[in-house]
Amino acid sequence: MRTSLRSRVKQESGFGKGPLTASSGRSLRISNQPSSTTDATLSRMSSSSPSELTATPSSSRLSSEAASEIAPEIVVWTEDMELDDPSQDEVEDDDDDELSSVPESDDDISMADDAPPDTLQILPHDAPHDAFESPMTNLSDQDQSELSSVPSSISSRATTPVDFGGHKEPSVLSAEPLAEASAETSAEASAEASAEAPVEAPAEAPAEAPAEAPAEAPAEAPAEAPAEAPAEAPAEASAEALVDTPAEALVDTPAEALVDTPAPAPVEAQAEASAEVSAKAPTEALTEAPTEAPRTEAPRTEAPRTEAPTKEAPATKDALTEPRAASSAEPLAELSTVPSTVPSTATPIRETVRRSFKIKPKSSIPSQISNHEYARQCIEAAESSRLNPYALHQEEYQLLRGHISHVQVTTYLNIRNGILRLWYSNPRVAVTRNEAVGCANARWFDVASVCYDWLLRQGYINFGCVEFPATKTQQGQDQETASEAPPRRRRIVVIGAGMSGLGCARHIDGLIRQYEEQFHALGEALPEVIVLEGRGRIGGRLYSREFKSKPTTPLLDFVGERYTAEMGGMIITGFERGNPMNVLVRGQLCLPYRALRADTTIYDSNGKPVDHDRDLLVESLYNDCLDRVSEFKFKSQPSKLIQGNRDLINEGRDAVSDGHKTISQAEEAAAALPHAPSVSEQNVPERVNLVPVSSDKLTGRVHTQPGTPGLLTASEKAKVLGWTLKDSVNDTNLDLLEAAETPRATLGSVFDEAITQYRNIVDLTAQDHRLLNWHVANLEYSNATNLHNLSLGGWDIDAGNEWEGKHTMIVGGYQSVPRGLLHCPTPLDVRIKSAVKKITYETQQRGRATVECEDGTTFDADYVVSTIPLGVLKQNKIEFDPPLPDWKTQAITRIGYGVLNKVVLVYDQPFWDTERHIFGVLRDATNRHSLNQSDYRTQRGRMFQWFNVTQTTGLPCLVALMAGDAGFDTEYHSNDALVAEATQVLRSVFGSKVPYPVESIVTRWAADRFARGSYSSAGPDMLPEDYDTMSRPIGNLFFAGEHTIGTHPATVHGAYLSGLRAASEVIESILGPIDIPTPLVLPRENVSNKRKEMEEPKDPEKAHLEAYEVALWEHIKSKIGERPVRPAKIVVNPYLLYSKAFFEVARKKCEEERAGKKKPAPNEVRVMTSKMWKAATPEEKKPFEEQAVQQKAAYAEAVEQYEEKSAKWDQDYIGLLAAYQKEHPYIPLDESKAHRLSQRESSASKHRRTKQVSYAESDDSDMGL
Repeated sequence: MRTSLRSRVKQESGFGKGPLTASSGRSLRISNQPSSTTDATLSRMSSSSPSELTATPSSSRLSSEAASEIAPEIVVWTEDMELDDPSQDEVEDDDDDELSSVPESDDDISMADDAPPDTLQILPHDAPHDAFESPMTNLSDQDQSELSSVPSSISSRATTPVDFGGHKEPSVLSAEPLAEASAETSAEASAEASAEAPVEAPAEAPAEAPAEAPAEAPAEAPAEAPAEAPAEAPAEASAEALVDTPAEALVDTPAEALVDTPAPAPVEAQAEASAEVSAKAPTEALTEAPTEAPRTEAPRTEAPRTEAPTKEAPATKDALTEPRAASSAEPLAELSTVPSTVPSTATPIRETVRRSFKIKPKSSIPSQISNHEYARQCIEAAESSRLNPYALHQEEYQLLRGHISHVQVTTYLNIRNGILRLWYSNPRVAVTRNEAVGCANARWFDVASVCYDWLLRQGYINFGCVEFPATKTQQGQDQETASEAPPRRRRIVVIGAGMSGLGCARHIDGLIRQYEEQFHALGEALPEVIVLEGRGRIGGRLYSREFKSKPTTPLLDFVGERYTAEMGGMIITGFERGNPMNVLVRGQLCLPYRALRADTTIYDSNGKPVDHDRDLLVESLYNDCLDRVSEFKFKSQPSKLIQGNRDLINEGRDAVSDGHKTISQAEEAAAALPHAPSVSEQNVPERVNLVPVSSDKLTGRVHTQPGTPGLLTASEKAKVLGWTLKDSVNDTNLDLLEAAETPRATLGSVFDEAITQYRNIVDLTAQDHRLLNWHVANLEYSNATNLHNLSLGGWDIDAGNEWEGKHTMIVGGYQSVPRGLLHCPTPLDVRIKSAVKKITYETQQRGRATVECEDGTTFDADYVVSTIPLGVLKQNKIEFDPPLPDWKTQAITRIGYGVLNKVVLVYDQPFWDTERHIFGVLRDATNRHSLNQSDYRTQRGRMFQWFNVTQTTGLPCLVALMAGDAGFDTEYHSNDALVAEATQVLRSVFGSKVPYPVESIVTRWAADRFARGSYSSAGPDMLPEDYDTMSRPIGNLFFAGEHTIGTHPATVHGAYLSGLRAASEVIESILGPIDIPTPLVLPRENVSNKRKEMEEPKDPEKAHLEAYEVALWEHIKSKIGERPVRPAKIVVNPYLLYSKAFFEVARKKCEEERAGKKKPAPNEVRVMTSKMWKAATPEEKKPFEEQAVQQKAAYAEAVEQYEEKSAKWDQDYIGLLAAYQKEHPYIPLDESKAHRLSQRESSASKHRRTKQVSYAESDDSDMGL
């Protein structure tokens, strides 16, 4: 069998590198495989332009309703918008004309003629395929380049290094037959299964019915599960056919040639059936529910099933699937308290069956790179997955604490990081279980399998637009007879087709495909997933509005085909350190994007640029005020930190021993000692304060770093910053405690008090107040509300979770991402214009649910996932039966929800600096010379920041932000008034010749009845746990959306991550928790025999060559010694030398300022040394600067000596090598044996003596005897 189980795609050498340009004239189409290649191990993608995600408009697979996702239908702007008054409780459709004087909405325009050419389409099932091309993605962010091409060569994911730092040649492991390294063979494995040698034994194939069947289970379970249905069998050539196939022979083999056997007849029959269905009615990704008359789906009947399940015929997407009959289970009483954990699943109890793996240990680890390089790639992959490469995640700790020891954590982390490395090496192709197990030794196969399940369910791997191989179960189901009763099929309804809804539905769909064997083992067909969307488009608050205008002079560097502006979400806030948009945008959809520069010019209200130094001075004062206000933030308790051995992980080495106690046993034993901390208090790191240090002009978010708030007094801080203190001000500090303890204190009230007190220390002019309030408006922009509506303790609840890397915008529209989730790799079942009116659910997970739409259509479901925006939930317009419990509704009330609006202006020609992406304009208070902070509250956010989005829209375009109170005021002002105000602002900056725009759009998100605002924020009364409370399910009702994730609220990536979390919860409710065999790590003696079986005799020729090379090296080393080692690179700068010398002084200063508090943390001391260095005089800095110069000179001299010595050593080495090879030439083993044999023969013949043989013959002397 080949070493790597699945062929992978070669890494693109220029991926994530190069200039910010993308190729044009090509398109990227993602298609289904033809029936003849259903077993192919590679996902098929025809490569065209990664920038457009286009296909020919003539494809018959997309209906007019499907294309309406990108229709010029408007719901959040004045022009042709479905508006309603946010002050009204109920607005009928007929009110639209009264609220807007613009033309009627284009919702109902037929998309057969109106669909833009870049709609992502699915190719027909039998369409021909181009050569497979897909990138081995480099997801680093060093140069922020766009994806300009798709590579074409193929290699193995398991054996190709991750190219985080540049292109590396693919590596292929030598062909070695795979010996079975199973820790324990399943006792239930049948002889037939053993004969066929599946790659994996089924995880759950009980011979009898489960001990406890669900209420809807069939009356009789199948007598025996199919033995040929492994849980995670990859769609590839069979194990038997590949046993003796060299890996090298598979590298350049066409994908079609890798198919073991042609598709069986049932598959062809299925393809014909599919073609027949397609001929009758086109398959649609989006299906609009008819509105002529209310309808209710007829309940389905389920016949008892007594034999193996059959695969259902594919259903057409243009007809709503019939619901099942409602469950007869009675609902439980309403929950009155917040559940501490997700409720237990209703899955019947199953015995854990140990899997059997036919895989070579550590076959997924490349042998061509060093352990150190492999470890580096694994660590970067973990960091790119939002996981600590050196410590367990909290869920991993709960999962494994009773199964592994503290010592074994290191080995587990190496396995986990290795699996993540496989995923990030090519996120277009799913990681299989066998590949994951190939990251471990034989004893750890089960651990790797459990880790794979956890990463898979939690959405750390195999998420997004990823291709999945067909399983043997899929192929086997096609051979079952049609006379058998269809197995029961669960239904999951997801409400909302925004990023969270589509992300959730796509991940559920992927998990269902990957756990297909488990579903069939339960006697069930694969669940169906339906997405209900109230709008006539997808994307939710992520909407790229297409302009009616077209460019008079096309931009040379514009690579898209659609000219759009972002009505909602706009900026990707960095790709690095775990942003899932990195995988979706760059690794899978290959969308072109532009990196944004934060360099900006701020203009005063009179149109003159503000002095840059003054702006920096005021910004530093603003940051210091936030620093002092952060003293009153919520103090969260750090989570447990179970770490592995950092040195071993950095070296790619596993722990040598196993330890004697599991983590839980060690913790409980420690807790039993006198005066010992409890289990929950053990291994908890010291809490680290995060204090604001700067603000992001592009997003308004505050950057933080570890430290102590208000380390210096206000007067000292102002002096350090460069302010001139008022007379008689020596040692004055701010006293904000009284303001913070005031009832209903908010961030805004305490911040205003800080500014007021600072006026007693330094002189603040009216311009200073305008600058301060510009930065305040920027913070209001990031929270979509006024600072007075933000919690004093939780306004930056997501601090410390920011991504790294440059901010970017997608060319042609951010909405390309949800469109990709909709279509790739196969279309989801989305029903547009299906606004939900009522949700009936059960407080227990086994119950049934019903979703009723406004047009009367009802959908029966087993599980419902609500991604309804928080603003809609606050209005209570959607009925829940039973009503949501108090703990849920109270969290809905406490979490804030605001609005950010935009004024989008399009021009024929730009009159601004096109090289800058943003500029700011200061806004006057009602009295231009006011020094009262409250006077700026209503005006500071009005068009205070302008984005130049020409490069991403394709048209000369400016976007003005309306933040804080101005965002709400936008809802009540006319288009003409807002455009006139925007033009006046621009004329004050660029002159009176600024024209009126040729096209303008004004968003009004609060008036959109499907959003009722922009995004969530920390309301004044919010509790620290409210975001977690919003995410908790109630029975079979689950929740997702940006308002359900406290680590990344109010963001597109946060919404997507919440969808992954909800998908995991739904799957766990169906399948139950991850099965963990006991013992998880097998004792060493259990695999010793297996190891002996797997060991192969060493190649004699190879051993002979190695011995020759060792002798050669020893000879050379005896003559000239080891090669000189390059001096270790040193990082020397004066500050580091100063910090080392004055560390103790800084520590004592911190202790004095803490006034009896705990001793200062190292981070606080480092902050203090930084401040001392900044305050040091040139004379004080001079010795350290001179020392740094001396050390750098010494290092340069050492490098020079090294280069001379190494050059001489290399020259001597070449001579000694040639002389040795001449005197002792290498002779292959076969020739050497023949030579020695001939020598022995010649030597024997040369030295052999002749032996004379005598016989007893008579002679003459004997004659007489």
